[in-house]
Amino acid sequence: MSEDKALSRRDLLKTGGAAAAATAVAGVLPISKAEGANAGLPRWAMIIDLRKCIGCRGCTVACKSEFGVPLGRWSAVVKQIESGKYPKARKDFLPRLCNHCSGGKEEVPPCVKICPQYPLDRKEFVTPDGKVHKYRDGATYKRPDGMVLFDNSQCIGCGKCIEKCPYGVRYFNPFVTAGKDNTKNGIGKCTLCQHRVDKGLIPSCVNTCQGSARIFGDLNDPDSEVSRLVKEFNLLKDREKTTLLPQEKTEPYVFYIDPKNVLKAYKINSKKKEAEFNDQII
Repeated sequence: MSEDKALSRRDLLKTGGAAAAATAVAGVLPISKAEGANAGLPRWAMIIDLRKCIGCRGCTVACKSEFGVPLGRWSAVVKQIESGKYPKARKDFLPRLCNHCSGGKEEVPPCVKICPQYPLDRKEFVTPDGKVHKYRDGATYKRPDGMVLFDNSQCIGCGKCIEKCPYGVRYFNPFVTAGKDNTKNGIGKCTLCQHRVDKGLIPSCVNTCQGSARIFGDLNDPDSEVSRLVKEFNLLKDREKTTLLPQEKTEPYVFYIDPKNVLKAYKINSKKKEAEFNDQII
């Protein structure tokens, strides 16, 4: 092989090093450029581009690996949606996760409002620029940055938050006990990888998405990718079409770019399955 076509070991190491560096940078959240009242305080949001989801379910695997999600439970899942009839039958994929709802006018999500252990202690959320934002915690609570989180050490295992969530994204975790009572299980759900985000890293499911269908970032930062996409596709203005169950008025912060109306097909399929189930048990 001629020298001009040969790839030396040194060149290979340089190439590998550059690729590794690019991969590392890709998993890091950019520094927020939010200004004014929002300076330093992020408003995290997830956008899922249904044009790009290939149904590989790498997000589900990454989430289970990151958190040890039990079998039969999920914090990130991809639903397969079949619609239409031959010869125009279609198969689409719909990723699902906790919507990290703002809570609408009350600014308290239904899962938080129903929790018997909320509100408890007053806590402080400190932004990178040193500003302090106070909030109330509980077994389930919402941080000032929009993350809806939980604390199983405060949980009493009542399951009310599971029942109240209209999206069905909470579950009892058989690996975790609630509070000091070892006879009841705590709960589990998507936390947007809060432990990673607090260190400047993107969520694990976003990091592993092969089709780049998941985009995570700060809506308070006008230069962020999520802000650009929200404006381009009117995701905030058209919540009726870009979020799940808009009639619940919980104002989710998981948005879908959905030119093929997959959300509509999902709702129709869900109603059909519910009707079939009811026919079977009557």
